[in-house]
Amino acid sequence: MTVHSPATSAGSPTNRRRWVILLVLAGAQMLVQLDATIINTALPAIKRAFEMSESQSLWVADAYMVIFGGLLLLAGALGDRFGRRKTLIIGMGIFVAASIAVAFSPDANFLIVGRGLQGLGGALVIPQTLSILTAVFPREERSRAIGIWAGAMGFGMAFGPLVGGVLVDLIGWAGVFWVPAPIAGLAMLGMAAVPESRSQMHTKLDIPGAITGTIAMVAIVFAIIEGIQKGWTDSLIVGSFAVAIVAAVLFVIIERRTDQPLLPMAFFKQRDFTGSMVGMFFIMFALMGVMFYMPQFFQLVQGMSAAESGARLMPLALMMMFFAPVAARLLPVLGPRFMLFWAPAVHGAGALLIFSLVLDIDTPYWMIAIGMAFLGMGGAMHMPATTDTAMASVPVDLAGKASAVNNAGRQLGGTLAIAILGSFAAAVYSSGVNSGLGPIGLPEQAVEILSTGIGAAQQVLPTLDPSLLLETQLVLRESFVDAISNTMRFGIIFALISGVVGWILVPKRQRQEQMQWEDGKPVEQDAPVPDPLRDPLGPSPNGTNGTREFTPSARSMALVRPQKSGVP
Repeated sequence: MTVHSPATSAGSPTNRRRWVILLVLAGAQMLVQLDATIINTALPAIKRAFEMSESQSLWVADAYMVIFGGLLLLAGALGDRFGRRKTLIIGMGIFVAASIAVAFSPDANFLIVGRGLQGLGGALVIPQTLSILTAVFPREERSRAIGIWAGAMGFGMAFGPLVGGVLVDLIGWAGVFWVPAPIAGLAMLGMAAVPESRSQMHTKLDIPGAITGTIAMVAIVFAIIEGIQKGWTDSLIVGSFAVAIVAAVLFVIIERRTDQPLLPMAFFKQRDFTGSMVGMFFIMFALMGVMFYMPQFFQLVQGMSAAESGARLMPLALMMMFFAPVAARLLPVLGPRFMLFWAPAVHGAGALLIFSLVLDIDTPYWMIAIGMAFLGMGGAMHMPATTDTAMASVPVDLAGKASAVNNAGRQLGGTLAIAILGSFAAAVYSSGVNSGLGPIGLPEQAVEILSTGIGAAQQVLPTLDPSLLLETQLVLRESFVDAISNTMRFGIIFALISGVVGWILVPKRQRQEQMQWEDGKPVEQDAPVPDPLRDPLGPSPNGTNGTREFTPSARSMALVRPQKSGVP
């Protein structure tokens, strides 16, 4: 039997070169994550420019995330098969070209399609950054490197709204789509320092799995977003849910039967991998709900400029940027269980509780800032711990697939957060507008348009009787705030679920040795091997039998590792 060795690469980089490579990978990671949130502060301006409904505005964000998340598994396999560096460069090129095209969008539909193409480029980039990092850094340095990588991700996610706000005020909404070009140019130059690597195992692509997995994700998000507008009994919505279920079942069947699946089901036999993925999925509900709605609250409710609204997200940004590397250093001391329980349970749920209780039209900013700081600290604790735990539980040779699954869980959580929480908020907003404007005496057609979204109010407000204008605006703002507050309360549940999952499934201490696989099954490399001549029954439960003892490393792994060491 052969134990799979680490993926091949163009030599082992020196210590100094490894950190240069990390800088390049972090830059690519930051660029893609920046573009995922930079749209948030530009969204109100885009809504006004194209007179979008709430459903269309959700698709501006979700078109990117759906394609991004739906293609991550295939992108990870492409990197393993054809070369991770090569795939990263191709993805960067597609990403920049799509960004420039979106800047010239003539209408909302063109913009949404362009955002989907941006998601394609991002999907090709992100899995490669983490798989190259895993192949380049030895296990003892990897958690620190992942902390910096996660800090770059947090920087991109959290600074996106500020950068977007400044560009919207200075240039207009199209300015946010010019940002990737210079950053990508620098990243392309830095690729010269990055060695090529690929998997020794991966010889063919799982095309059926890629097709069914992508169809399942697109169908479920489409059904959730459009269900509020069309109604849950609409034939298109029912059909979309049916397609999603059938595609998901087929995907699982295909992945269980194919020799080289996009998503090896054996990954989920590892409790630490499963716990990390499930926890990441749920914590993204807490984070993305705030990142999506707070810029709109500042602009559409409190009347801030785009730049001001972005600046007001800085407590979250700074906490994520500075605490992620610190959390990575604390991970070996505190352990992943501590991180993955306290981050969502205290910081995530606590922040959402603050928002749900204090958020109002005239809420002082310092109250909101406290909630954002808590949420940023929780994200900084959570991301390095989940990533390091998940990536250490699979062999380096499968780093591309593991990286893709890791990012797919994160993106699926963020995508469904915007879809589910956004649809829920849209329903609350519509109900509030209809009940609040009913007694005022506005034309029925005007009320119908106003109930589709606060961004659509620009079409109606100029046509109203001036005596009704202030009261109408107050109802719209109160309905929007009520929708956000209820959404935050909904998100608390998911944050608490994430903490419970982390406590139950994730080990107390960090894995010290990289997991290896033997004949497609995970095996602990430092487990004691019984000597049949001296230990016919194997070592005793307490580690001694008069002739043999566990080594210290084997003993520590046996005592603290609750997950299974093999799969049936």
